[in-house]
Amino acid sequence: MKIDEKKILYSFEVNVEKEVEETVEKKKKRKNKETGKMDVITTKETTMVKKDVPFNIVIKKPTRTQLEDGDMFYSLELNKFIKMGLLTKAMLAKQYGTQGGVWTEKEQKLYAELIYKMHQKQLEIQQFSILGENGKLSDRQKLKLDIAMREMAELKKELTEYEMVQNSLFDHTADIKARNRTIMWYILHLTHFAEGEDEDAILEEMFEGDDFEDRFSLYEDKEEGGDEVYERAIDKISSIVTIWYISGNQEKESLEEFMEQMKKDSEDLENDLEEDLEEDLEEESEEAETQNA
Repeated sequence: MKIDEKKILYSFEVNVEKEVEETVEKKKKRKNKETGKMDVITTKETTMVKKDVPFNIVIKKPTRTQLEDGDMFYSLELNKFIKMGLLTKAMLAKQYGTQGGVWTEKEQKLYAELIYKMHQKQLEIQQFSILGENGKLSDRQKLKLDIAMREMAELKKELTEYEMVQNSLFDHTADIKARNRTIMWYILHLTHFAEGEDEDAILEEMFEGDDFEDRFSLYEDKEEGGDEVYERAIDKISSIVTIWYISGNQEKESLEEFMEQMKKDSEDLENDLEEDLEEDLEEESEEAETQNA
């Protein structure tokens, strides 16, 4: 596979088990009629064997023409959703602003207080961390640091819950739906693959077609048909293209940092939910014991 590295946004490899032809040498002993001795005869046979075949997934950087076409696609999709009756984020925000906002005045005040407390905790932890670097942290200060970190984790959780309420409100706006469709447009146009490790391997489009609908139809076929290359690669393809589209960053290292942060945030949220569940179960158990007593 030969391609200019400057034209690649991101590439990675997936392995898929396939039946491939393999030429194997087989040695047989055969009696030589002239000498009467046993000679070793080597023959080559072609057989089908199952092997892990590497597929190189390549997400190309969009050309200037593709960027213009992508912008046009977004505009057309946005218009389509507005005509269907969906509001844009700006229209929805204005509507809620007129009605007093997404939250009540009390909720807004509480949110502001959480932001302030979070900032104070960050400063407190930072001060303890500086002392810790110099090896001057006493046992009492270590305890205070531990408490401050737990309190900050709790504040972060509360803030996340507030922000999720607000963000979920805009999930069904015209511009978010148009954005998601445009990200799909880029996935369908930028994703390529090459089978095998041969330098002459042909780089092919993963979703071929004359227009968006043709390409999307093939995307659905791969999803429903259990295409193994698609199944192993699509989550990472979607993450990379989404991060690129939203951030505008075209450096592989930066894209990987974004992915690592997203993974960490997801794990943190999962851990928080598990801790909440454990606390709820403990509270229910304590209440049950109190009632039985």
